[in-house]
Amino acid sequence: PAECTEEAGWKQDPDVLDTWFSSGLWPFSTLGWPEKTNALQKFYPASDLETGYDILFFWVARMMMMGIHFMGKPPFKRVLLAGMVTDENGDKMSKVKGNVIDPLDLIHGASLEQLLDKAKKSGASEGGLKHIAKAHPEGFAAYGSDAVRYTLLSYSPQSRRIALSVKRIEGYRNFCNKLWNATRFVLMQCEGQDCGVEEHAPAECGPGGYLDFSQADRWIVSKLQQAEADVAKNFSDYRLDLVANTIYDFAWNEFCDWYLEIAKVQINTGSDAQKRATRRTLIRTLEVLLRLAHPLIPFITEELWQKVAPVANRAGESISIAAYPVSQPERIDEAAIAHVTKLKGLVDACRNLRGEMNVSPATRMPLYCVGDAEFMQQVAPVLQSLAKLSEVKLFDDEAAWQAAAQAAPTVVAGDARLCLHMEIDVDAEKARLGKEAARLEGEIAKATNKLSNEAFVAKAPPAVIALERGRITDFGATLERLKEQLARLG
Repeated sequence: PAECTEEAGWKQDPDVLDTWFSSGLWPFSTLGWPEKTNALQKFYPASDLETGYDILFFWVARMMMMGIHFMGKPPFKRVLLAGMVTDENGDKMSKVKGNVIDPLDLIHGASLEQLLDKAKKSGASEGGLKHIAKAHPEGFAAYGSDAVRYTLLSYSPQSRRIALSVKRIEGYRNFCNKLWNATRFVLMQCEGQDCGVEEHAPAECGPGGYLDFSQADRWIVSKLQQAEADVAKNFSDYRLDLVANTIYDFAWNEFCDWYLEIAKVQINTGSDAQKRATRRTLIRTLEVLLRLAHPLIPFITEELWQKVAPVANRAGESISIAAYPVSQPERIDEAAIAHVTKLKGLVDACRNLRGEMNVSPATRMPLYCVGDAEFMQQVAPVLQSLAKLSEVKLFDDEAAWQAAAQAAPTVVAGDARLCLHMEIDVDAEKARLGKEAARLEGEIAKATNKLSNEAFVAKAPPAVIALERGRITDFGATLERLKEQLARLG
């Protein structure tokens, strides 16, 4: 306005710029420009920019033009576009709708009252307040920043919309808890113990040596090398979702669910050299896993690494400046991978048998097996522990095994045949199996009659016809197993 003059006492602030103009200067103004600072010389230009597709022109183009104009070179080479974060239904977040989720509420937790109070202050409508009360009646638990980060990284960058799921955040909080508990277990086994990680430790390995690594030890190291290679490839392809999935799968499914359970058996039953090798594998694998996961979940990995690194004999002030893991293909042992894959098949077969017999996982039962005797003897202690068995009993011939198995469900696993033995009342079991077989025959007859009816086939949707055919196949397979059990009962 004309009255806003210096004579009238008005003075323009020299530090105020248009929002998008000033943000266009961000890549170099934050580094001390226009002064030629060390930070400016070291960090400009950068390599990558991650942002949303909706501000490509508002911000990205301006940064590019400003960088070329003032610095003589572009501020970055590549732009990674992320999808727009929406609510669980895929709707754009809006204060009026009441579907805005504040990341800080997910990180620190918030009660329903706090959510409603914040929404009122931000101008939410009555409908929006009702939506909040209905969608989040208990408010939000404190999931932590790592769980929120991991969730957002786990979504595919190819999607233009990210439907943020609170359940998914809860799942990744559980993953962080799993990593915390795994670290507690490893430290309990390794702190104050000889883990064979000292620089002066003897180098000899093998049976009777200072370190006697098992097939399981070599397997988890092999899986770690494969995970490191996959992570490196997915980082180079900008597939952060696949990076997150790879680390999750290795940490939860391979390291925690399988190797830690096997390690317990090896520490309880192995020789000194085997125990030492197990502890070395535990602490070294965990330490590398923490470094591998650090870019995704920096806070919990830093906290845990400070406790793990000294035990693993790894020096450094912070995990953030420690070397990032690099795969070593020469450490991949295909024989060890095949060994543990076969063992996992046996454990899964025992669990499936238990399910067929409707026996609680807590009930320990003897496993009767025939065939593949050398391998079964080798893995018996681990198999007994992981499959919750009272014993693993080997039979020399098929006839003796069948006589002992009686009517128990059996399964073929590799070169071995297995059954979980349970003392039964033969007459009562024959009656039960006969009744179940009659029921299945009736179900098969019903489905067969439907498919034989031309009117039904002509009018029924293809999905219904496929369902009936599937019922016949499934019921028929179950009936055959029942008949085999009846035949063994005589």
